[in-house]
Amino acid sequence: MSMNYVGSISLMDKGDYDRGDSPAQAVLDKNARSVAQRIADETREELEKVLERVEHIYDSYENSMELIFQTQHNANMEYVNDINELEEIMKDQIKKRKYQQGLTIFIVGYENVCGQRLKLLQHVNEFFMENSKSVEEEDWFPKTPDLDLDDAAENIDQSLNKAEDLANRLGEINQEMVNWLSNYAINKASSKGKKKLEKALEKAKEDLGSLSEKLHNLQLDLEDKESKYQDLLKMLENKNLETQKYKTAAEIAKKNVTELEIDNAVMKEDLEKRKNFMKDLQRKLNRAENELSQNDMLKDIQANQISDQYQETQKKIQELQETVDKNKSKTEEVKREIEKFHETQIVAITQAHAAEVDAMKNEYEEELKKAKMTTTHR
Repeated sequence: MSMNYVGSISLMDKGDYDRGDSPAQAVLDKNARSVAQRIADETREELEKVLERVEHIYDSYENSMELIFQTQHNANMEYVNDINELEEIMKDQIKKRKYQQGLTIFIVGYENVCGQRLKLLQHVNEFFMENSKSVEEEDWFPKTPDLDLDDAAENIDQSLNKAEDLANRLGEINQEMVNWLSNYAINKASSKGKKKLEKALEKAKEDLGSLSEKLHNLQLDLEDKESKYQDLLKMLENKNLETQKYKTAAEIAKKNVTELEIDNAVMKEDLEKRKNFMKDLQRKLNRAENELSQNDMLKDIQANQISDQYQETQKKIQELQETVDKNKSKTEEVKREIEKFHETQIVAITQAHAAEVDAMKNEYEEELKKAKMTTTHR
């Protein structure tokens, strides 16, 4: 009849401890305890290694998130995949001039690092899943040999009963011998026979005392083994509790890994949103630069128009001057009219030019303010 070790412990009562199988059971208990201790130690070492790796990953994640939160309010951030992409950005003169206007932080290889962290977390999660299944399915204690302990206990009980019967019978025979020898000694009444009889009686008493002492020692040995067996049971219960603690710690660590994976996914999604936002902002800045270039062209055109108008005015002045020369009598009056007309034209042209320049400047400043406000809100 095969019996699982843990199940046999739960089925034993106090009366079973006196069946005589304590030495064999103690050896089995010792082997089971050593195997359980070795498995618990190996599991604890692996769990400590994994917990250290998880703690390191979590600390790195905390530091990176803190760095992002500290720098996103103080400077612009750009995410690039590798050094080549960064070199291409630096070679672009337009982008280079834009980045020179303020502080910009370039983060190289951030997506690759996030991908590596995600793979590592997935491996850790797989480890916990496999070990949680093995903890639930694995037998922590080996099965005892296929021994019929009940039959063995019955045989031992029969042997002990026979030994007790023989001891009782030996005592009866000894008492009969003592009585017979006493009667024989009284009948013979010889001194020599008395001495031999006394020696025989002393020897019989010594044999009985030795046998009683052996029986007493055997009883003490059985009690000592029973006490040791109780201690082993307590130790096994403690080991079972410790194993349960490790299993609980593994479940908690697995839960932490799942939460880290969720946080990593959220961080990745937030990274995508930030990249899209930076792309939109880049398009707006490029559009603003194009509009600024167009405004510069309009300024050049307006300056050319003013120059043409000025030349036409100078031409008219020359024509008027010729007319003045022809009409000397009206020189002073015409001259005043010319100067007045000239000043009026210059003031009008200057005011128109200043109004157009101010309007363009205000429009450009409004565009820049809108772009900065959008960046700050993001």
